[in-house]
Amino acid sequence: MARWLPAAVRIRVRVGSSAPHQRPRWYSSAPEAERVIVPCASSGSISVDLHGVQNHPSTSPLLICLPPFSPLGNDVVPPLPAFTRRYPTAVINYRWPDTVLSSTASSPSSRVSGEDEEEPDFTTPLHWPTPIHDVLFGYEWITANLAPPERSRRDIYVYGSYLGAGLAASLALTESHSHQRMAVRGLAAYNGIYNWTTFLPDHPINSSKNLSSPGITTTTSSPSVEGADGSAFHYLRSQIPALFNCPSNLFDPFASPCLFFHTSGMWVPPNFGTASASTLPQSLLDAIDALSLDPLRDDGVSAKAAEEEEVLALRPPRKGYLAFPPRQSTLKIPEALFLHQTAPQPAPAARRRRRAATASNASTKRRRKAGENNFGTQAGALADLMRRSVDKLELKERLKWDEEFDGWEGEAERRVRVVDAGDGDGAGGGFGLAPGADEAIARWLEERMDS
Repeated sequence: MARWLPAAVRIRVRVGSSAPHQRPRWYSSAPEAERVIVPCASSGSISVDLHGVQNHPSTSPLLICLPPFSPLGNDVVPPLPAFTRRYPTAVINYRWPDTVLSSTASSPSSRVSGEDEEEPDFTTPLHWPTPIHDVLFGYEWITANLAPPERSRRDIYVYGSYLGAGLAASLALTESHSHQRMAVRGLAAYNGIYNWTTFLPDHPINSSKNLSSPGITTTTSSPSVEGADGSAFHYLRSQIPALFNCPSNLFDPFASPCLFFHTSGMWVPPNFGTASASTLPQSLLDAIDALSLDPLRDDGVSAKAAEEEEVLALRPPRKGYLAFPPRQSTLKIPEALFLHQTAPQPAPAARRRRRAATASNASTKRRRKAGENNFGTQAGALADLMRRSVDKLELKERLKWDEEFDGWEGEAERRVRVVDAGDGDGAGGGFGLAPGADEAIARWLEERMDS
């Protein structure tokens, strides 16, 4: 009997393929897995699926997978991506349903054998921050129950895609303690969103657009439609209200891991679709007007200075870089592979308008490029921040005590890579892996987990 039986409910499950009307099949099937029910304090429980864990030594590197979306039900056990077959793997089934997929009634692909179906727990709100709490509870159980023997080490690598990619990045960045015997050493992520605040009207990338253009709206279309322009990226954007409930949750660094490295440079808006500066309470606006007309300010210079102070007070805070990992921590920027599908090309008419605008004004080109927001720019932004941390914090600190260290050149680019995996898989709603992604991840894992 497995040694973790007393810590949680252990269930043997059989894994099957997805039904046609369920989420897109991005997995390859496996014969069976072991499911562990992990309590999450007063927030119900989650399941952790173990694939092949008992078939490998307890010192073998472990792969943690975070699914692209929250499972449809407690009895659904999706198979794993093909590149995981050769490794012991743990899947943390976090709870984070979006409005469409969580309300879709579907038959399960597999059922728990010999167990009554568990009633869903609706007492815990399933929007943010529940998913990151679930991931951390699952990770804590894994490190407590799958740890190597004393004086041995066990490396952990984390993989996630879509919603799971951002969670995987946050887990990797905050659990990569270099001196711990069992900790995260690497991250592979596909088509993730690493800064959800980029969808808010006040974000700088939207400065050249109409404030209503970001289009954060809920959708009642099927997952295969995905979004206003037919892309998975815009589908995820349309689900922000259901995923996060309130705008302040977008500013949590665990939701937007780019914010581990810099401040947002924005005020938190009152809702998802309105710029914060345009929604000041009328009472505050009246007070500002009253102050600007103060009869005691008969000096024009003083009145102008007071007005400038009021304007400055209403301006958003400047974006500033943060020292991450913290200097006194044992965290280390992990090796990372960020993959993304090729950004969709604009329609022919839009391309003609873009060429005309670019030819007439070079600055327009720079502004439009700065306003791009897709899986590629999301991956590139987080990768650049991680590389900057390696160069300006880690290597700079090492040079203080290791003057002969000469391995710094190219270290940041070697450790953190970004790969354009090609066009996304349009089958099953467009949430599959791009053709080059599976092979690239398999090769990256082989170089690290098989060495």
